[in-house]
Amino acid sequence: MIELRHLRYLIAAAEAGSFSRAARNLNIKQATLSRHILETEKRLGMTLFNRKTRGATLTPSGKTYLRTVRRIVTEFAEVNAWVHATNNGHAGRLAVGFYTSFSAGNLRATLGEFSERFPDVKVRGFERDRNMLLAGIETGLLDIAVMLGEAPYRELMTRPFWSERILVAMPECHPLTARDRIHWSDLTGERFLLTERDPGPETRNMLLSKLWMPGYTPEIEMDDVGRETALSSLALGGRISIVAESALGIQIPGVVFREVHETNGHTRIGFSGYWREDNENPVLRRFLDFVAARYSLPPIPVGPTSHQQSGKEQT
Repeated sequence: MIELRHLRYLIAAAEAGSFSRAARNLNIKQATLSRHILETEKRLGMTLFNRKTRGATLTPSGKTYLRTVRRIVTEFAEVNAWVHATNNGHAGRLAVGFYTSFSAGNLRATLGEFSERFPDVKVRGFERDRNMLLAGIETGLLDIAVMLGEAPYRELMTRPFWSERILVAMPECHPLTARDRIHWSDLTGERFLLTERDPGPETRNMLLSKLWMPGYTPEIEMDDVGRETALSSLALGGRISIVAESALGIQIPGVVFREVHETNGHTRIGFSGYWREDNENPVLRRFLDFVAARYSLPPIPVGPTSHQQSGKEQT
């Protein structure tokens, strides 16, 4: 049986033009190299080298055979390199689910930088609502989902990733556009338009917590439309909306964005990652480590100690 090392001996001898030089390059005895090459020729039933006192040159049959040998050895090395890279998370696939805007913000920047750092990883993005994302993680279609908040879910790992500013989107003719700073109290009495799709329900809850007071409940309309459609309708006037800063990449004529401030600074909302604790995709671990380094987060422990669950479980 011809082994891979025998093929490497043939390549080394052909490139060196001498059995003695090839043996020195391989750090083996010349007799060992000569014996293996001779055994290979006997198994093939052909002479691969013309032996001369000044060296060894390939025969016509040897040249033909070596072309195939070089391809085999190269492909074998490439396969091994691919396996090593895959096992270490440097190559493979990563399926990321989200429902925030991908036009700007930390999600876009993070996935873009990760793809540049690991070009052999194929990153696939899936925009779905929260229930679909959770189902995708459960079935293994998604490796990780990035969603608003830090709500724990049964049998899922979760950790905070980053935060983004909260903005108010409004028609460019709205009186509040003239203000340098907008506070939540400035939004009392406004009509809000949100989508019934995620993150609309979460945004509605935030609005209620910020603006509700005895005798007053903010007027919030929930339409079954997409994010871009809802923002586009603001240009018609009469309503405003609340978005995360990732929506800044959506260019809507007639619509402007302003930060919403608390008494101690602008309002921010957190994003978290969710994944199955039994997900063995090495690329997922690489991505989690990358996010931790990019946002100066504590590293995620490996093994049983990594089974973090914060707060009460949700179903």
